[in-house]
Amino acid sequence: MVQSRNVAGISICLGAALLVGVAVQNYNTSTKLSKLRAENKRINEQLTQVSESLKQLGSLPLAFAETPEGLKLVPAEDGVSKDDLDFVKRFRGPLLDLNTDLRNLSVDQLKQLLRTRLLTEFEGDPRNLSLAETKRRAMITFAMLRVNGSMPTYEVRDSVPDDFKTMLLGTSGNCADFTIRVMLVAEALGLKAALISANTPALPGHVFADVYDPEEDTAYMLDSNFDVQIAREHTAGKGFFEALLTSGAEEQDNFSLWAKVKVLPVYFRYVDPGEKGLYGTPLTAGYINQSRSKREDTWRNWTSKDLANLVDWWKRIPNHRPRTLAEFRQFLSNIPTQFNSSGDYAARLRKAAGVDLTAVDMTAQMK
Repeated sequence: MVQSRNVAGISICLGAALLVGVAVQNYNTSTKLSKLRAENKRINEQLTQVSESLKQLGSLPLAFAETPEGLKLVPAEDGVSKDDLDFVKRFRGPLLDLNTDLRNLSVDQLKQLLRTRLLTEFEGDPRNLSLAETKRRAMITFAMLRVNGSMPTYEVRDSVPDDFKTMLLGTSGNCADFTIRVMLVAEALGLKAALISANTPALPGHVFADVYDPEEDTAYMLDSNFDVQIAREHTAGKGFFEALLTSGAEEQDNFSLWAKVKVLPVYFRYVDPGEKGLYGTPLTAGYINQSRSKREDTWRNWTSKDLANLVDWWKRIPNHRPRTLAEFRQFLSNIPTQFNSSGDYAARLRKAAGVDLTAVDMTAQMK
């Protein structure tokens, strides 16, 4: 009996110990689970915070623009990406050394110097060959980009200063300055060029260049202000807009539909409105940069819908009819007379549009 009681006592003790052990184990497990739940809750809260932060980050500025205080992050549509900045930096700098004494160079020497400098730069970077389908077209694209990079600050003003060095090497300007400069470069490279002024629904006040390359029989629309290029191949000697205006309505529609509108990175520095800011709401770098994303649609719409408006603009405002550099000397007398290799390039376009220079213009040209 004693032995039985001892065994029973031991069994009770063992059972109690087992129950206590299970209870302790359950408690420990419960404690661990509570800690895990608390940790899981904390992690979920942190993930929620991260998610909210990421949502907020999505609306933060993700591009760059230059302001009076320097380079700043701005809303994406108002600036340019890091990749675009790296691209445009390749084309920055004056077309010639700023210390170049243009007075000691003949115009032919200047043209040769400009041509040699551009070709050396173009061939010095293999990446430039990827700018277009052929080496020649890539070189013309490079020239357009260099013109933009040589005048990085947009300036609001009425006219181009009548100073040749400023035309070629100035550090600020607007679409008119860019166009005069790309025409100077075009003639130095053996191309023909005409200045096109437009005031139409899609382009309410803009200036760009019509350029023709006889080597590849290809005509170009070069917007060296916004870095946009449209090429038209095999024009049989016709310029871009001459070919467009002399083609039928169906061909014009097909061209506007299928033409490759090449839109390249562009960057506008801070705009100083100068005295213009005293008389109206001036353009800002943010406003101009916002238009970058709309460039392809703008130009495609323009080529399909605005040609009649363009011709009407030329008919109503004679001063804005197409001109070569030689013909533009009526307004900018310091363009050297040797920049005259475009010949009748603009005259043929005016004929296609049914307009011509006025008698006053003709007289001014002969002076």
